[in-house]
Amino acid sequence: MNIVQYVTENKSTFEQMPFNEVDSLVLCELSYLHYTRAVAGAPAKTLKELAKNVESWIEDTLLPKSNAKLIKAIAASPRFSDVKVGYFRERNSVKREIRFAAVTFQIKPDLYYLAYRGTDITLLGWKEDFNMAIVKVIPSQKLAADYMEFVASQTEGELILGGHSKGGNLVIYSGVFGSEKTKKRVSAIYDHDGPGFKNDIFDDPRYVEMIPRIHKTVPHDSIIGMLLTTMQHYDVVESNSVSVMQHNPFSWEVKDFQFKKLPETAHTSVATDEALTNWIASLDKPTTKKLVNAIFTVLRGSGVETVPELLKNPLKKLIKMQQAFKSLDEESKQLLLGNGKELIALWFASMRHVRSTK
Repeated sequence: MNIVQYVTENKSTFEQMPFNEVDSLVLCELSYLHYTRAVAGAPAKTLKELAKNVESWIEDTLLPKSNAKLIKAIAASPRFSDVKVGYFRERNSVKREIRFAAVTFQIKPDLYYLAYRGTDITLLGWKEDFNMAIVKVIPSQKLAADYMEFVASQTEGELILGGHSKGGNLVIYSGVFGSEKTKKRVSAIYDHDGPGFKNDIFDDPRYVEMIPRIHKTVPHDSIIGMLLTTMQHYDVVESNSVSVMQHNPFSWEVKDFQFKKLPETAHTSVATDEALTNWIASLDKPTTKKLVNAIFTVLRGSGVETVPELLKNPLKKLIKMQQAFKSLDEESKQLLLGNGKELIALWFASMRHVRSTK
């Protein structure tokens, strides 16, 4: 079963069955919905009430059909229907390259789940992810920590943090670098296939202190969740999809109301992780910044603002991107061409290593 079937079949309330990792992924997916000022204040409206206007909430999300099914199941669920939603915050800035959103779910009177939105369908959102390989702290990480402190100031009781994709990175950052007063209230941190960090936070005493509360899950062909430096301890979840499509939360397998676990990630995931990590580490900061800017100059040259738009009339988009490539300075062109070839070579080298050690 997937998370939609989990919501449909799990009839237990949170009083009868404690909050778990699958509940976390369900609420993380809801962070991608388009909330309004109606849920900007303290949690008041329930998920069942919000489900009445499902079309407006799922419009332009990456997985609208799956989200529609999920919300319909939630509206009829004894477990989720009465969960309240509030403190929605969103910050977008093209100039500062920020794409941030978070929302809080009140599960019980003294239990709040803070869900941080992951990478959305916009090129700006993807550019922000790439910036993690350039700067020590991206603006969204600071906004995430500030959001946690704000919710803590407005509530009393236990806090749980969770995020999928980029959201998984944001919850780790918030949980590690938040105030000591707030961190004492954080009982668990769920990172669902979120990228790691360029800077090494894993020896920081503040991170070490939080390790028992951090629960990282990745699909067996994880690519996104293994980017940059990631934590040593994580659980591997079986997915019914392949390659990068396993990043889709609706592909994760659930059995007996828990994720269906595997002993380790796939060999291809290991190879890709090694290739990308080696590639990123081989580039200095100015080179990485110039390369990332070149990539997105070409992508934006297609005239689109979202990833799905790239797939519409692809030939026309490729012609425009080729024109944008020609407008780059010679150094940027060589970076794009040279590093693309180098990345492919690194990946094949890692694959040969994996085969030789199987």
